[in-house]
Amino acid sequence: MSFTFVVTMGLHKIAGWEIEEDPFVLIGIHASVEPYRMAFLINRHLKISFKREARDQDVNMQEYVAQFPVYLYEDVEHNVNLILVANHCKAQHKEVSSSGSLFDNEEPTVVKTTLIKEYRKVDYLIKIEKDAEHYPLEKLLKDIIEIPQVISVYEIDYLSIKHSDNLIFE
Repeated sequence: MSFTFVVTMGLHKIAGWEIEEDPFVLIGIHASVEPYRMAFLINRHLKISFKREARDQDVNMQEYVAQFPVYLYEDVEHNVNLILVANHCKAQHKEVSSSGSLFDNEEPTVVKTTLIKEYRKVDYLIKIEKDAEHYPLEKLLKDIIEIPQVISVYEIDYLSIKHSDNLIFE
């Protein structure tokens, strides 16, 4: 049995079924600070409360597992969740067992990886789980750019992202 999987403008078709994705907005932030510091700065300047999630965003690759820190803010006023996630992290290669080698006690290799490959230069992403028409996006962008450590901030076209499943946070 085979299924046809087509993605067009946020609509998935699987063998005659249509599954519509929930609308969301994606913001890219350029800033040279650690993830906990970025969350702190946004909280302080915007008077909101991003909190670190217990589970990171795990991305399984063939050679390694990357764990991206995730921060959640539940905006009660606009009835929406905002998710702050680092676009970069360091991951260790998966263990390869060897027997009797001279290099058994070697340090694991650390690699730098990116959550959204199409936007490698973006340091942080904020996912707003609501349509842009129903959220004050311009005000949010204006407020974030006023943070001294933020270099730039802008809306990202999420339709250009090949692996948007990396943006599903549960």
